[in-house]
Amino acid sequence: MRSPLDFLAGIRRDYGDIAYFSLGGVGAYFLSHPDYVRDVMFAQRASFTLSPLREKLIPVIGYGLFTSKGDLHQRQKRLMLPVFRKSRVDAYAASMSLLTQRTRDKWRPDTEIDIAEETMALTMFIAAKTLFDHDIEGDSDAVSENLAILLEYFTRLMSPFLRLSMMLPLPSTLQFRKAVRDFDAVIYRMIEQRRQTGGGGEDLLGLLMAATDDETKSQMTAKQLRDELVTLLIAGHETTANLIAWTLYLLGQAPEADRLLYEEVRSLLGDRAGFTAADPERMPYARKILMEGLRLYPPGWFVGRAALNEVKLGEFTLPKGGVVLMSQYISHRDGRFFPEPDRFIPERWTREFMEQLPRGAYYPFSGGDRHCIGEGFAWQEALLILATLVERWRFELVPGQDIRVRPSVTLRPDRPIRMIVRPRI
Repeated sequence: MRSPLDFLAGIRRDYGDIAYFSLGGVGAYFLSHPDYVRDVMFAQRASFTLSPLREKLIPVIGYGLFTSKGDLHQRQKRLMLPVFRKSRVDAYAASMSLLTQRTRDKWRPDTEIDIAEETMALTMFIAAKTLFDHDIEGDSDAVSENLAILLEYFTRLMSPFLRLSMMLPLPSTLQFRKAVRDFDAVIYRMIEQRRQTGGGGEDLLGLLMAATDDETKSQMTAKQLRDELVTLLIAGHETTANLIAWTLYLLGQAPEADRLLYEEVRSLLGDRAGFTAADPERMPYARKILMEGLRLYPPGWFVGRAALNEVKLGEFTLPKGGVVLMSQYISHRDGRFFPEPDRFIPERWTREFMEQLPRGAYYPFSGGDRHCIGEGFAWQEALLILATLVERWRFELVPGQDIRVRPSVTLRPDRPIRMIVRPRI
Protein backbone atom coordinates (compact mmCIF):
# COMPACT_ATOMS: atom_id res chain seq x y z
CA MET A 1 0.00 0.00 0.00
CA ARG A 2 2.90 2.39 0.72
CA SER A 3 4.52 1.79 -2.68
CA PRO A 4 2.54 -0.61 -4.89
CA LEU A 5 4.60 0.05 -8.02
CA ASP A 6 7.90 -0.72 -6.29
CA PHE A 7 6.25 -3.80 -4.77
CA LEU A 8 5.02 -5.10 -8.15
CA ALA A 9 8.37 -4.31 -9.83
CA GLY A 10 10.08 -6.32 -7.08
CA ILE A 11 7.65 -9.22 -7.57
CA ARG A 12 8.55 -9.42 -11.26
CA ARG A 13 12.26 -9.00 -10.60
CA ASP A 14 12.46 -11.62 -7.86
CA TYR A 15 9.84 -14.17 -8.93
CA GLY A 16 9.45 -13.90 -12.71
CA ASP A 17 6.59 -13.43 -15.11
CA ILE A 18 3.89 -15.10 -13.00
CA ALA A 19 3.85 -14.99 -9.22
CA TYR A 20 1.34 -15.55 -6.43
CA PHE A 21 0.88 -13.41 -3.32
CA SER A 22 -1.84 -12.38 -0.89
CA LEU A 23 -3.44 -8.98 -1.47
CA GLY A 24 -5.61 -7.78 1.41
CA GLY A 25 -6.60 -11.35 2.20
CA VAL A 26 -7.26 -12.20 -1.47
CA GLY A 27 -4.86 -14.47 -3.34
CA ALA A 28 -3.58 -12.80 -6.51
CA TYR A 29 -1.50 -13.93 -9.46
CA PHE A 30 0.64 -11.14 -10.89
CA LEU A 31 1.25 -11.51 -14.63
CA SER A 32 3.99 -9.51 -16.34
CA HIS A 33 4.73 -11.35 -19.59
CA PRO A 34 2.87 -10.17 -22.71
CA ASP A 35 1.81 -13.73 -23.55
CA TYR A 36 -0.06 -14.06 -20.25
CA VAL A 37 -1.61 -10.60 -20.60
CA ARG A 38 -2.70 -11.46 -24.16
CA ASP A 39 -4.28 -14.72 -23.00
CA VAL A 40 -6.30 -13.02 -20.24
CA MET A 41 -7.44 -10.01 -22.28
CA PHE A 42 -7.89 -11.58 -25.69
CA ALA A 43 -7.32 -15.30 -26.35
CA GLN A 44 -9.13 -16.57 -23.24
CA ARG A 45 -11.11 -13.50 -22.26
CA ALA A 46 -14.37 -15.49 -22.01
CA SER A 47 -12.83 -17.36 -19.07
CA PHE A 48 -12.40 -14.18 -17.00
CA THR A 49 -14.62 -11.59 -15.36
CA LEU A 50 -14.03 -8.46 -13.28
CA SER A 51 -11.86 -8.87 -10.22
CA PRO A 52 -13.25 -8.25 -6.70
CA LEU A 53 -11.15 -5.06 -6.59
CA ARG A 54 -13.28 -3.50 -9.35
CA GLU A 55 -16.41 -4.04 -7.25
CA LYS A 56 -14.96 -1.76 -4.56
CA LEU A 57 -15.46 1.16 -6.96
CA ILE A 58 -19.25 0.75 -6.90
CA PRO A 59 -19.81 3.11 -3.90
CA VAL A 60 -18.43 5.91 -6.08
CA ILE A 61 -19.32 5.15 -9.69
CA GLY A 62 -22.22 2.73 -9.26
CA TYR A 63 -22.94 0.20 -11.99
CA GLY A 64 -21.52 2.13 -14.91
CA LEU A 65 -19.68 0.63 -17.86
CA PHE A 66 -16.50 0.30 -15.79
CA THR A 67 -18.06 -1.92 -13.09
CA SER A 68 -21.07 -3.61 -14.69
CA LYS A 69 -20.93 -7.24 -15.81
CA GLY A 70 -22.72 -9.70 -18.06
CA ASP A 71 -25.96 -8.66 -19.75
CA LEU A 72 -26.02 -5.22 -18.08
CA HIS A 73 -22.51 -4.44 -19.36
CA GLN A 74 -23.35 -5.59 -22.89
CA ARG A 75 -26.59 -3.58 -22.91
CA GLN A 76 -24.91 -0.39 -21.66
CA LYS A 77 -22.08 -0.83 -24.14
CA ARG A 78 -24.56 -1.17 -27.02
CA LEU A 79 -26.31 2.02 -25.89
CA MET A 80 -23.05 3.97 -25.61
CA LEU A 81 -21.14 2.85 -28.70
CA PRO A 82 -22.97 5.28 -31.05
CA VAL A 83 -22.00 8.13 -28.71
CA PHE A 84 -18.33 7.48 -29.40
CA ARG A 85 -18.48 7.16 -33.17
CA LYS A 86 -15.84 9.24 -34.92
CA SER A 87 -18.40 11.61 -36.37
CA ARG A 88 -19.70 12.34 -32.86
CA VAL A 89 -16.22 12.72 -31.38
CA ASP A 90 -15.20 15.08 -34.19
CA ALA A 91 -18.08 17.35 -33.24
CA TYR A 92 -16.45 18.01 -29.85
CA ALA A 93 -13.16 19.26 -31.35
CA ALA A 94 -14.20 22.92 -31.45
CA SER A 95 -15.08 22.93 -27.73
CA MET A 96 -11.85 21.13 -26.86
CA SER A 97 -9.73 23.66 -28.76
CA LEU A 98 -11.64 26.71 -27.54
CA LEU A 99 -11.53 25.75 -23.86
CA THR A 100 -7.81 24.94 -24.13
CA GLN A 101 -7.16 28.33 -25.72
CA ARG A 102 -9.07 29.99 -22.89
CA THR A 103 -6.91 28.26 -20.29
CA ARG A 104 -3.70 28.91 -22.24
CA ASP A 105 -4.44 32.59 -22.69
CA LYS A 106 -4.87 33.14 -18.92
CA TRP A 107 -1.18 32.46 -18.30
CA ARG A 108 1.40 35.23 -18.29
CA PRO A 109 4.95 34.95 -19.63
CA ASP A 110 7.63 33.67 -17.24
CA THR A 111 5.20 32.83 -14.44
CA GLU A 112 5.07 29.60 -12.47
CA ILE A 113 2.06 27.27 -12.66
CA ASP A 114 1.16 23.85 -11.31
CA ILE A 115 0.61 22.06 -14.60
CA ALA A 116 -1.15 19.12 -12.92
CA GLU A 117 -3.72 21.46 -11.34
CA GLU A 118 -4.16 23.42 -14.58
CA THR A 119 -4.75 20.34 -16.74
CA MET A 120 -7.15 18.90 -14.16
CA ALA A 121 -9.29 22.06 -14.31
CA LEU A 122 -9.11 22.21 -18.11
CA THR A 123 -10.18 18.62 -18.71
CA MET A 124 -13.05 19.05 -16.24
CA PHE A 125 -14.34 22.00 -18.28
CA ILE A 126 -14.01 19.94 -21.47
CA ALA A 127 -15.70 16.89 -19.94
CA ALA A 128 -18.59 18.99 -18.61
CA LYS A 129 -19.09 20.76 -21.94
CA THR A 130 -19.03 17.56 -24.01
CA LEU A 131 -20.87 15.42 -21.44
CA PHE A 132 -23.59 17.88 -20.46
CA ASP A 133 -23.24 20.85 -22.82
CA HIS A 134 -22.81 22.69 -19.53
CA ASP A 135 -20.34 25.37 -18.54
CA ILE A 136 -19.32 23.93 -15.18
CA GLU A 137 -17.38 26.96 -13.95
CA GLY A 138 -20.17 27.86 -11.52
CA ASP A 139 -19.92 24.41 -9.95
CA SER A 140 -16.23 23.84 -10.61
CA ASP A 141 -14.92 24.45 -7.09
CA ALA A 142 -17.52 22.19 -5.48
CA VAL A 143 -17.10 19.52 -8.13
CA SER A 144 -13.29 19.65 -7.86
CA GLU A 145 -13.34 19.37 -4.06
CA ASN A 146 -15.79 16.47 -4.09
CA LEU A 147 -13.94 14.70 -6.89
CA ALA A 148 -10.71 14.97 -4.93
CA ILE A 149 -12.38 13.33 -1.91
CA LEU A 150 -13.89 10.57 -4.06
CA LEU A 151 -10.58 9.88 -5.78
CA GLU A 152 -8.82 9.75 -2.43
CA TYR A 153 -11.10 6.81 -1.64
CA PHE A 154 -9.50 4.93 -4.53
CA THR A 155 -6.09 5.06 -2.84
CA ARG A 156 -7.53 2.79 -0.11
CA LEU A 157 -8.90 0.11 -2.46
CA MET A 158 -6.29 -2.49 -1.57
CA SER A 159 -6.70 -2.07 2.16
CA PRO A 160 -8.20 -5.15 3.87
CA PHE A 161 -9.88 -2.72 6.30
CA LEU A 162 -11.75 -0.72 3.64
CA ARG A 163 -15.13 -2.39 4.15
CA LEU A 164 -14.91 -2.02 7.93
CA SER A 165 -13.79 1.63 7.77
CA MET A 166 -16.69 2.48 5.45
CA MET A 167 -19.17 1.10 8.03
CA LEU A 168 -17.80 3.20 10.90
CA PRO A 169 -18.64 6.89 11.50
CA LEU A 170 -15.03 7.95 10.97
CA PRO A 171 -14.38 11.55 9.85
CA SER A 172 -13.00 10.28 6.53
CA THR A 173 -16.08 8.09 5.99
CA LEU A 174 -18.51 10.91 6.80
CA GLN A 175 -16.59 13.24 4.48
CA PHE A 176 -16.71 10.62 1.72
CA ARG A 177 -20.49 10.11 2.08
CA LYS A 178 -21.10 13.86 1.97
CA ALA A 179 -18.92 14.17 -1.16
CA VAL A 180 -20.96 11.46 -2.89
CA ARG A 181 -24.23 13.23 -1.97
CA ASP A 182 -22.99 16.64 -3.11
CA PHE A 183 -21.52 15.25 -6.33
CA ASP A 184 -24.72 13.37 -7.10
CA ALA A 185 -26.77 16.52 -6.51
CA VAL A 186 -24.90 18.29 -9.33
CA ILE A 187 -25.27 15.33 -11.72
CA TYR A 188 -28.97 14.73 -11.01
CA ARG A 189 -29.69 18.45 -11.30
CA MET A 190 -28.20 18.45 -14.80
CA ILE A 191 -30.23 15.37 -15.78
CA GLU A 192 -33.45 16.89 -14.43
CA GLN A 193 -32.83 20.23 -16.15
CA ARG A 194 -32.36 18.43 -19.43
CA ARG A 195 -35.54 16.40 -18.99
CA GLN A 196 -37.53 19.54 -18.24
CA THR A 197 -36.39 21.02 -21.54
CA GLY A 198 -37.38 17.88 -23.42
CA GLY A 199 -34.03 16.08 -23.42
CA GLY A 200 -32.09 15.69 -26.64
CA GLY A 201 -28.96 17.54 -27.69
CA GLU A 202 -25.70 16.59 -29.35
CA ASP A 203 -23.71 16.28 -26.11
CA LEU A 204 -23.21 12.89 -24.45
CA LEU A 205 -26.02 13.42 -21.93
CA GLY A 206 -28.53 14.19 -24.68
CA LEU A 207 -27.40 11.24 -26.78
CA LEU A 208 -27.50 8.85 -23.82
CA MET A 209 -30.98 10.04 -22.81
CA ALA A 210 -32.21 9.44 -26.36
CA ALA A 211 -30.42 6.10 -26.84
CA THR A 212 -32.66 3.04 -27.20
CA ASP A 213 -31.40 -0.54 -26.97
CA ASP A 214 -32.04 -2.23 -30.33
CA GLU A 215 -32.82 -5.54 -28.62
CA THR A 216 -34.91 -4.50 -25.60
CA LYS A 217 -36.18 -1.09 -26.87
CA SER A 218 -35.49 0.29 -23.38
CA GLN A 219 -33.73 3.50 -22.37
CA MET A 220 -31.48 4.37 -19.46
CA THR A 221 -33.01 5.20 -16.09
CA ALA A 222 -31.89 8.30 -14.17
CA LYS A 223 -29.69 6.07 -11.97
CA GLN A 224 -28.06 4.45 -15.01
CA LEU A 225 -27.49 7.86 -16.55
CA ARG A 226 -25.94 9.03 -13.30
CA ASP A 227 -23.61 6.01 -13.09
CA GLU A 228 -22.46 6.35 -16.70
CA LEU A 229 -21.95 10.12 -16.44
CA VAL A 230 -19.93 9.82 -13.23
CA THR A 231 -17.85 7.03 -14.79
CA LEU A 232 -17.19 9.08 -17.92
CA LEU A 233 -16.54 12.30 -15.98
CA ILE A 234 -13.95 10.65 -13.73
CA ALA A 235 -12.42 8.54 -16.50
CA GLY A 236 -12.40 11.23 -19.18
CA HIS A 237 -11.37 14.10 -16.94
CA GLU A 238 -8.84 12.45 -14.64
CA THR A 239 -6.99 10.27 -17.15
CA THR A 240 -6.42 12.91 -19.82
CA ALA A 241 -5.37 15.50 -17.24
CA ASN A 242 -2.71 13.19 -15.87
CA LEU A 243 -1.51 12.19 -19.34
CA ILE A 244 -1.02 15.82 -20.41
CA ALA A 245 0.62 16.82 -17.13
CA TRP A 246 3.10 13.93 -17.22
CA THR A 247 3.81 14.50 -20.93
CA LEU A 248 4.62 18.19 -20.37
CA TYR A 249 6.77 17.15 -17.41
CA LEU A 250 8.70 14.84 -19.75
CA LEU A 251 8.95 17.49 -22.48
CA GLY A 252 10.31 19.96 -19.93
CA GLN A 253 13.33 17.67 -19.65
CA ALA A 254 13.62 16.91 -23.38
CA PRO A 255 14.30 20.16 -25.28
CA GLU A 256 14.91 18.45 -28.64
CA ALA A 257 11.58 16.60 -28.52
CA ASP A 258 9.89 19.85 -27.49
CA ARG A 259 11.44 21.66 -30.45
CA LEU A 260 10.34 19.00 -32.95
CA LEU A 261 6.81 18.99 -31.53
CA TYR A 262 6.56 22.78 -31.72
CA GLU A 263 7.76 22.78 -35.34
CA GLU A 264 5.14 20.16 -36.26
CA VAL A 265 2.18 21.94 -34.68
CA ARG A 266 3.29 25.41 -35.80
CA SER A 267 3.66 24.24 -39.39
CA LEU A 268 0.27 22.51 -39.27
CA LEU A 269 -1.59 25.48 -37.77
CA GLY A 270 -0.31 28.07 -40.24
CA ASP A 271 -2.43 31.24 -40.13
CA ARG A 272 -5.50 29.58 -38.60
CA ALA A 273 -6.83 30.62 -35.20
CA GLY A 274 -7.03 27.11 -33.76
CA PHE A 275 -6.90 23.38 -34.44
CA THR A 276 -9.83 21.35 -35.77
CA ALA A 277 -11.03 17.74 -35.77
CA ALA A 278 -9.03 17.05 -38.94
CA ASP A 279 -5.69 18.02 -37.35
CA PRO A 280 -4.99 15.12 -34.94
CA GLU A 281 -4.48 12.77 -37.92
CA ARG A 282 -1.78 15.15 -39.18
CA MET A 283 0.32 15.13 -36.01
CA PRO A 284 2.51 12.00 -36.24
CA TYR A 285 5.21 13.30 -33.89
CA ALA A 286 2.69 14.56 -31.32
CA ARG A 287 1.12 11.10 -31.38
CA LYS A 288 4.51 9.48 -30.76
CA ILE A 289 5.10 11.81 -27.82
CA LEU A 290 1.75 10.89 -26.27
CA MET A 291 2.35 7.18 -26.89
CA GLU A 292 5.62 7.49 -25.00
CA GLY A 293 3.88 9.47 -22.25
CA LEU A 294 1.29 6.68 -22.01
CA ARG A 295 4.09 4.15 -21.85
CA LEU A 296 5.99 5.78 -19.00
CA TYR A 297 2.99 7.14 -17.05
CA PRO A 298 -0.12 5.20 -18.08
CA PRO A 299 -3.13 6.80 -16.34
CA GLY A 300 -4.64 3.36 -15.81
CA TRP A 301 -1.79 1.49 -14.16
CA PHE A 302 -3.29 -1.89 -13.29
CA VAL A 303 -5.94 -4.31 -14.53
CA GLY A 304 -7.60 -7.09 -12.55
CA ARG A 305 -9.61 -10.16 -13.60
CA ALA A 306 -11.02 -13.25 -11.89
CA ALA A 307 -11.06 -16.71 -13.48
CA LEU A 308 -14.55 -18.10 -14.13
CA ASN A 309 -13.14 -21.61 -14.42
CA GLU A 310 -9.80 -23.38 -14.28
CA VAL A 311 -7.53 -21.71 -16.85
CA LYS A 312 -4.21 -22.72 -18.41
CA LEU A 313 -1.65 -19.94 -18.77
CA GLY A 314 1.46 -21.37 -20.39
CA GLU A 315 2.65 -24.21 -18.17
CA PHE A 316 0.61 -23.00 -15.20
CA THR A 317 -2.99 -23.68 -14.16
CA LEU A 318 -5.05 -20.99 -12.45
CA PRO A 319 -7.84 -22.24 -10.19
CA LYS A 320 -11.45 -21.19 -10.64
CA GLY A 321 -11.92 -17.86 -8.87
CA GLY A 322 -8.23 -17.04 -9.05
CA VAL A 323 -7.59 -13.28 -9.26
CA VAL A 324 -5.01 -12.08 -11.78
CA LEU A 325 -3.38 -8.66 -11.75
CA MET A 326 -1.53 -7.00 -14.63
CA SER A 327 0.17 -3.61 -14.48
CA GLN A 328 0.60 -1.34 -17.49
CA TYR A 329 3.24 0.59 -15.58
CA ILE A 330 5.34 -2.55 -15.05
CA SER A 331 4.72 -4.02 -18.53
CA HIS A 332 5.52 -0.75 -20.30
CA ARG A 333 8.92 -0.52 -18.58
CA ASP A 334 10.01 -4.05 -19.46
CA GLY A 335 13.49 -3.80 -21.02
CA ARG A 336 12.95 -7.01 -22.99
CA PHE A 337 10.47 -5.18 -25.21
CA PHE A 338 11.32 -1.50 -24.69
CA PRO A 339 15.06 -0.74 -24.97
CA GLU A 340 16.19 1.85 -22.40
CA PRO A 341 12.82 1.46 -20.73
CA ASP A 342 13.09 4.40 -18.32
CA ARG A 343 14.07 6.93 -20.98
CA PHE A 344 11.65 9.21 -22.79
CA ILE A 345 12.22 8.31 -26.46
CA PRO A 346 9.26 9.26 -28.68
CA GLU A 347 11.20 8.20 -31.77
CA ARG A 348 10.96 4.54 -30.72
CA TRP A 349 7.36 4.43 -32.02
CA THR A 350 8.10 3.56 -35.63
CA ARG A 351 5.81 1.33 -37.69
CA GLU A 352 8.44 -1.42 -37.56
CA PHE A 353 8.74 -1.22 -33.78
CA MET A 354 4.97 -1.38 -33.27
CA GLU A 355 4.60 -4.33 -35.66
CA GLN A 356 7.17 -6.43 -33.77
CA LEU A 357 5.92 -5.46 -30.29
CA PRO A 358 4.13 -8.46 -28.73
CA ARG A 359 0.41 -8.08 -28.16
CA GLY A 360 0.08 -7.61 -24.41
CA ALA A 361 3.27 -5.56 -24.01
CA TYR A 362 1.54 -2.17 -24.39
CA TYR A 363 -2.07 -1.68 -23.33
CA PRO A 364 -2.72 1.84 -21.98
CA PHE A 365 -6.43 1.55 -22.84
CA SER A 366 -6.80 -2.01 -21.47
CA GLY A 367 -8.02 -4.59 -23.99
CA GLY A 368 -10.52 -7.20 -25.06
CA ASP A 369 -14.18 -6.72 -24.19
CA ARG A 370 -13.20 -4.22 -21.47
CA HIS A 371 -11.22 -2.04 -23.88
CA CYS A 372 -11.76 1.67 -23.17
CA ILE A 373 -14.80 2.76 -25.16
CA GLY A 374 -13.57 6.37 -25.13
CA GLU A 375 -10.12 5.79 -26.64
CA GLY A 376 -10.92 7.80 -29.78
CA PHE A 377 -12.30 10.65 -27.66
CA ALA A 378 -9.18 10.57 -25.46
CA TRP A 379 -6.77 10.67 -28.41
CA GLN A 380 -8.52 13.62 -30.01
CA GLU A 381 -8.69 15.54 -26.73
CA ALA A 382 -5.07 14.85 -25.77
CA LEU A 383 -3.67 15.77 -29.20
CA LEU A 384 -5.70 18.99 -29.43
CA ILE A 385 -4.77 20.06 -25.88
CA LEU A 386 -1.08 19.28 -26.34
CA ALA A 387 -0.86 21.04 -29.71
CA THR A 388 -2.76 24.11 -28.49
CA LEU A 389 -0.61 24.52 -25.39
CA VAL A 390 2.85 24.00 -26.93
CA GLU A 391 2.05 26.21 -29.92
CA ARG A 392 1.98 29.19 -27.53
CA TRP A 393 4.20 28.17 -24.59
CA ARG A 394 7.38 26.29 -23.75
CA PHE A 395 7.13 24.56 -20.36
CA GLU A 396 10.26 24.74 -18.25
CA LEU A 397 10.48 22.48 -15.20
CA VAL A 398 11.32 24.33 -11.98
CA PRO A 399 14.59 22.76 -10.78
CA GLY A 400 14.98 20.86 -7.52
CA GLN A 401 11.65 19.01 -7.57
CA ASP A 402 11.41 15.38 -6.53
CA ILE A 403 8.18 14.37 -8.25
CA ARG A 404 7.06 10.77 -7.93
CA VAL A 405 3.99 8.81 -8.91
CA ARG A 406 1.07 8.43 -6.53
CA PRO A 407 -0.98 5.42 -7.60
CA SER A 408 -4.70 5.91 -7.07
CA VAL A 409 -7.35 4.80 -9.55
CA THR A 410 -5.05 6.68 -11.94
CA LEU A 411 -1.35 7.50 -11.83
CA ARG A 412 -1.18 10.95 -10.28
CA PRO A 413 1.91 12.98 -9.33
CA ASP A 414 2.51 12.96 -5.59
CA ARG A 415 2.85 16.77 -5.45
CA PRO A 416 2.39 19.83 -7.69
CA ILE A 417 4.39 19.79 -10.95
CA ARG A 418 5.77 23.32 -10.94
CA MET A 419 6.59 24.65 -14.38
CA ILE A 420 7.44 28.08 -15.76
CA VAL A 421 5.64 29.08 -18.97
CA ARG A 422 8.01 30.68 -21.46
CA PRO A 423 6.70 32.35 -24.62
CA ARG A 424 7.79 30.84 -27.91
CA ILE A 425 10.25 33.07 -29.74
